[in-house]
Amino acid sequence: MKFDISTKHLLAIYAVIIILTGSYLVLTEEIAKGDHIFRIGGIDNKFTFYDLVLLLVFAVSIALTVIATIAYDKKKKERLLFVAGAFFLFTIKAFLQTVQNFFVSDYSYIGIGIQTLELLILLSLFLALFKK
Repeated sequence: MKFDISTKHLLAIYAVIIILTGSYLVLTEEIAKGDHIFRIGGIDNKFTFYDLVLLLVFAVSIALTVIATIAYDKKKKERLLFVAGAFFLFTIKAFLQTVQNFFVSDYSYIGIGIQTLELLILLSLFLALFKK
C-alpha cells in the first residue's frame, strides 16, 4: 500500500492533531478554568534536572519532527512518513508531559493520553521498519 501524501496534507494532519490535543486539555483536563497555575519547579516545586530534561526533550522532538518532515518532503518515501509521524506524536507526548509537570501536577487524564501516544509512536515505528 503506497501513501501518496503531500507535505501540505501532512501539515494539515499535524494541525488537526494539535487542535484535538488542545481540545483535550481544555475539555478533559479543564486547563482553561484557572485552577492550574504555572509551577516554576514543576510537580516538586524545585527546578531540577528532570524539569530541564523535560524541556530539552520537547525542544529536540520539535527539531526532529521538522527534520523528518523535510526529509519526507524531499524523498517522498513511505518510511519517512511514518518516522515523521512518530516524531510528531513524540512532540505531542513531550508537550503533555510538560503541561502535566508544570501546570497540572496531580493525577490527571494526561497520563492516559501519554500512554496512548506511546502506543501510536511504537506502531508508527513498527510500520516504518517493515515498509520497503
